[in-house]
Amino acid sequence: MLKFIIPLLFLSATPFASAEEPIPVKVVALAMFEMGEVTGDRPGELQFWVEREDLSNVYDFPLGQTELRMSDDGLMVALTGGGVTHAATTITALGMDPRFDFSDTYWIIAGIAGADPNDVSLGSAAWAKWVVDGDLLYEIDAREIPEDWPYGLIPLGGYEPNQLDTGWTVDNIVFKLNDGLVNWAYDLTKDMAVGQTKAMIEFNALFEGYPNALSKPSVIIGDSLSSSTYIHGKHLNQWANDWMKLHTDGEAEFVMTNMEDTGTLTALRRLDDAGYVDNDRILILRTASNYSMQPPSKEATWSATADYPDDGLPALEAAYKLGSHVAHTIIEGWDTYKNRIPQAPEPKKKVKAVVVTMFEIGEDSGDKPAEFQNWVERYPLDKKIDFPHGYRDLRYNEEDGVLGIVTGIGTARAAASIMALGMDPRFDLSEAYWLVAGIAGVDPNDMSLGSAAWAEWLIDGDLSHEIDPREIPEDWKYGYTPLRSPEYPWKTPLPADNEGAAYRLKPDFVEWAYQLTKDVKIQDTEAMKALRSRYKGFPNAQKPPFVLKGDQLAAMTFWHGELMNDWANDWVDYWSEGQGEFVTSAMEETGTMQSLTFLKKAGKVDTDRVLVLRTASNFSMPYPGIGAAENLSGEKKGGYSAFIPSLEAAYDVGSKVIREIVGNWETYQSSLPSSEK
Repeated sequence: MLKFIIPLLFLSATPFASAEEPIPVKVVALAMFEMGEVTGDRPGELQFWVEREDLSNVYDFPLGQTELRMSDDGLMVALTGGGVTHAATTITALGMDPRFDFSDTYWIIAGIAGADPNDVSLGSAAWAKWVVDGDLLYEIDAREIPEDWPYGLIPLGGYEPNQLDTGWTVDNIVFKLNDGLVNWAYDLTKDMAVGQTKAMIEFNALFEGYPNALSKPSVIIGDSLSSSTYIHGKHLNQWANDWMKLHTDGEAEFVMTNMEDTGTLTALRRLDDAGYVDNDRILILRTASNYSMQPPSKEATWSATADYPDDGLPALEAAYKLGSHVAHTIIEGWDTYKNRIPQAPEPKKKVKAVVVTMFEIGEDSGDKPAEFQNWVERYPLDKKIDFPHGYRDLRYNEEDGVLGIVTGIGTARAAASIMALGMDPRFDLSEAYWLVAGIAGVDPNDMSLGSAAWAEWLIDGDLSHEIDPREIPEDWKYGYTPLRSPEYPWKTPLPADNEGAAYRLKPDFVEWAYQLTKDVKIQDTEAMKALRSRYKGFPNAQKPPFVLKGDQLAAMTFWHGELMNDWANDWVDYWSEGQGEFVTSAMEETGTMQSLTFLKKAGKVDTDRVLVLRTASNFSMPYPGIGAAENLSGEKKGGYSAFIPSLEAAYDVGSKVIREIVGNWETYQSSLPSSEK
């Protein structure tokens, strides 16, 4: 019997044994290091909490770095110790301590960090949405790497830097925090003043050419790299930026580097799996005590050994000030926040330009391209944004504020996708420019293969009455008649409300885009030349690719042939009252414009800022001597000879306009581009 009694006696003697109900904890504030004593000397991350909070309840904690301290109203303060290993073991022990109930607890990691001078200045504070581990990798000394490698740090399972798709990985490299909670904490603290001293200003001044490092300290949302290795230098700083984007599909932005967060989050994730904690109740706040790379005038070794201005005290102050404000707000609102996690909408992304494409064949990058892929790869639109209420996920260039969308084919999908985007609360589109950029069938009377046309008039080819031409009266030219006017010739004047049959873009804006791009060189091929040569009697069709102005007809039906081409010209002429010229045929623009028109009424977009660019992948009628059905069949079987060149032209011509607008945003934000300026 003794062999059973001894373990029981041993367990009863442990400091965790208790028959009492576990103590509910509302907030745990985690510090990572302390310099000496927990009070009264040079402070680390723990000392301000101990000295300034009423933590009258002290609990032995032999499995951790120091005692646990707790206030009567539910705030616990704990110390993990430096590095991922200390953090993981301490948090695991704490989370499983039977004396406490952490099931509803909010966890606030509040500590100092090295900061990227590209993003923030000393003393700044960043709430993280992403935390990425920087230890779990392969490493080769940079002196032994191939010449074309940027560094010797390689993802697990990879064969070279920035390669993820070849092998194995582990589940504690990437951590995504609760967006709504992070946004809420940011909103709560974004206007709080954080300190700056003379020493910090003098230190920041070394970073000439880094405007964010020279700015005043601020509170931002910015992500964190966790590594037991204390990285320094421009090469490792670049690696940190690349590494975080690589593991988050471009979503994370490296701002802070620390030594513990993935250890803490690994433990909390496991504790969540076991039902001890709620993983959605975690916040990470890091404040800039130093930089992760050297200034232009110094070496990397200087960065590793330089003293922190004012011993990092302003960063320690900021970590406590912001962290405690959030902690007390949660405790004061506990009747609500115990059962409902505070949320705030994600800060709206201020979009400068939206690139609207209509279809993509496979993936966004790396395979056979369609209208979207060149923009994703070359602009680049490197950040993916979930868009479940649209046709395909969005892509975004954070630096330029350029958003890309694939609407799906046809007016219905275009209308639905654009309306969904316009109503999406994540984006501020009020000043955005819109570029519809895609391929089209084109009238050989006006345009050659590969050419690019800027449209002023957008005409709908679906809103009509239709009779099979074999049943129309002999004096009718077509079987199509306008809505409300089922007769031929088509009735004039036009109705005051055209019901979405015609849209006119800002003429001077269209002219500006044309003048800006008219000399862009467009790719030509032997196959395109061969097909063009068959269009005898069509001088514009026989020209090498060029940029022009020409209007657009949108119809869900993919029509073809000389008679339909004649109808398209007359239809555009009718709805534009003789001002438009049919040049390109596509399927989506009037759906896009219908949604943008409604969104304008709601004050969400500006339809004066819309451009439409279509490039010639094929002709809308056959060359002389061949029938429409035979030509359509040949195109379907053989593919479009200008398909790839027309995609290239859409990007080459369209991106010139987008880069001009975002590159001169201080002018074009409030003033529409004009050919007269």
